[in-house]
Amino acid sequence: MQVVLAGDIIGSQKNQPDDYLKIIEPILKEHSKNGMYQIYRGDSFQVWMDSPEQGLLTCLKLKTALRKTDMLDVRIAIGIGDVRVIDNNIAKSSGSALTQSGELLDSLKDKEQNIMVRSGNPLDYYMNTALKIALIYMDNWTENAAAILYEVYKNPTITQQEMGDKLGIKQATASRRLDRAHYKETETLLHLFKQYYKDVSHGNIN
Repeated sequence: MQVVLAGDIIGSQKNQPDDYLKIIEPILKEHSKNGMYQIYRGDSFQVWMDSPEQGLLTCLKLKTALRKTDMLDVRIAIGIGDVRVIDNNIAKSSGSALTQSGELLDSLKDKEQNIMVRSGNPLDYYMNTALKIALIYMDNWTENAAAILYEVYKNPTITQQEMGDKLGIKQATASRRLDRAHYKETETLLHLFKQYYKDVSHGNIN
């Protein structure tokens, strides 16, 4: 089973395209399969994930990278299914992962939920419920919270002392910011997504 993310930038109309394109494009390029991503309409994107189980982590990396600017956020649909590549171009390619992500993205604003999954498996309901609960705090991450989480997601082996040195704060302050950002709870959510992806890929509903 493949994973495709489809997203759009929240707050793009209040910013110059260069302000957010320089933030999201390196992340899309890093996590795309064979460079299969596109940015279209100026503030929307689609990416075929190189590591499907990292789909939610990539969402959070994009979200924290944008939220640490205090002006931007992102809305992302995670589609799970197959991808049929045409001319090595994601815009021309087809498959259920692309369809699921595109259709879900179109409905996210009405659903008032900024990250959702769709695979067609009954387990989607439970994963989306967990995401909805987590977004209560994730959609309210401050600049400081987003900045420190972004460092963690960019470099998972970074220590709190190294985070502090990079952000110009004390190690104890870095620790408190991680707590206020609900880092441990978010790690639990990431582990849940990995298990959800494995279960969906194997057709499990138990």
